[in-house]
Amino acid sequence: MKLLPDRFNSLTARLIVLVLCTTLIAWLLFTVALQYEVRKQTAEQQGHQLAAYADMLWQSIGDQDDLHVPVAHKLSESTLLAFALYRQDGTLLVASSNPPLPKQTVIPSGQVRFANESWMFEVRQDNGHQLVVGETLSKQEEIAEEVDEKLALPALGILLLLLPVLIFAIHRGLQPLRAVNAALSLRAPDNLDPIDLPAPREITRLLQRLNTLFGKVSATLDRERRFTADAAHELRTPLAALRVQLEIAQNSPRPLAREKALAQALVGLDRSTRLLGQLLELARLDDTLLPQGDPLDLSALARSAMQDAGLPCDDKHLFIRNRQLCHGHAGLIGLLLRNLLDNARRYAGQEATIIVQVENRTLTVSDDGPGVAPDVLIHLGERFFRPPGQMQPGAGLGLSIVQRIAELHGGNITLSNLPEGGFQVIFSLPS
Repeated sequence: MKLLPDRFNSLTARLIVLVLCTTLIAWLLFTVALQYEVRKQTAEQQGHQLAAYADMLWQSIGDQDDLHVPVAHKLSESTLLAFALYRQDGTLLVASSNPPLPKQTVIPSGQVRFANESWMFEVRQDNGHQLVVGETLSKQEEIAEEVDEKLALPALGILLLLLPVLIFAIHRGLQPLRAVNAALSLRAPDNLDPIDLPAPREITRLLQRLNTLFGKVSATLDRERRFTADAAHELRTPLAALRVQLEIAQNSPRPLAREKALAQALVGLDRSTRLLGQLLELARLDDTLLPQGDPLDLSALARSAMQDAGLPCDDKHLFIRNRQLCHGHAGLIGLLLRNLLDNARRYAGQEATIIVQVENRTLTVSDDGPGVAPDVLIHLGERFFRPPGQMQPGAGLGLSIVQRIAELHGGNITLSNLPEGGFQVIFSLPS
C-alpha cells in the first residue's frame, strides 16, 4: 500500500516540500509578527505624541476663564487632531472642531468611538477646567500601511531568492547519498569488500550496517564454498571406490566375487552416508547462532547418550558428582556426547572400558585404550584430519563437530592422554 504518490517517493522531493513549506510558514509568521509590532510601536509613539501635545496645550491655557473662541473647523476625513476645553459645569470654552470633542466623565483608556471614527483621547483637568485632546487612529493605519508597503516587497524578494538557495542546499546536502549509490552501482555482484567512502555521520552509520551485512554474507558464502569443497573432496574417493565395486559385481562371472564386491559396495555406501551426514551437521552448526538455552541436566543427557550408544549406565561406567542444572541446548549437547562416545568405541578398541563422569558443569568421556601419539594429539579437531595408517572408517569430522558445539555454548574442549594409559575428552560449560 503506497502512502505517497510516486513523485513524492523521493527523499529529495520530501525534503524540498518540507523545507519550502516550513520556510513559507515561517515567512508568513514573521510577516504577521512584523505587522503586529509595527502597529504596536506606532500606537505607542502616537500616544506619546498626543500626551505631549495635550501637556503643551494645557500649559498654554493656564487659568484664563474668559476664553471663548467660536467653534472653528467642521470635522471631516482630513481632521486628524482636535481639542475641546470645558468648564467643570460643562460649558464649552474652546473647540477646534465641529462637533466638538465631548466632555469626559471618566478618564478614557484605549480607543473611543466619536463621529463614526476611532479616536485616541488625552484628558487634562483641574477644579475649573477639562481639556480633551483627540487624534484619529487613521493616521496610525496610514503609517502602518506605509511601513508594510516598504517592507513587503523586500521581504518577498528575499523569500524568492531564498527558495532556490534552499533547493540547491538540499541537493548539495544529499550528494553523499548519490555518491554511495554510484559506488554501489559500480560494484561487482561478488564484491563484498567493505565500503570506504567519506560521508556524514548519519550515512556512515548506514555504511557500517551495510559493511556488517557484507561481512555476514561473505562469511556465509565462505562456509558454503568450504562445505562444497569439503564434500566434493571427501566424497570423491568413496564414490569412486563404490563405482569400482559395483563394476566388479556387474562384470565378475563368479558368484562369490560378486557377493564380496556388493558387500564392499554396501560398506562404502554406509561410509558415504555417514560422511555426508557429518558434513551436513557441520554446515548446519556453522550457520547456528545459539539461542538462550533452557535449564538442562548433564547427567540425564549423558545417561541417554550412553543408552543410544549401547553402553551400560551402571556405577562402573557413569559417575555423577555434585549434580547441577546448567543452561544450554539439549539437542546440540546430545550430539556432542554421541560423537564422543562413538569415537571412543571405534578408536579405543572393542575391549576398552568407556567411562563418563559428570561433575558440576563439566562432562568427561575417557577410555582405557591405547591413547593418541603426541604428534597426532596436536592435530585432533582439525577438519578431515585422520592419523596416518588409521584403519577405522571415518572422515575426521567428529571432533570438529564437538568443538563447534562447545564454541556455541562458550565452553571448552580439552583433549589429553591419561597417565595410566587411555584417552579423555573434557567438555566444560561456563558458569
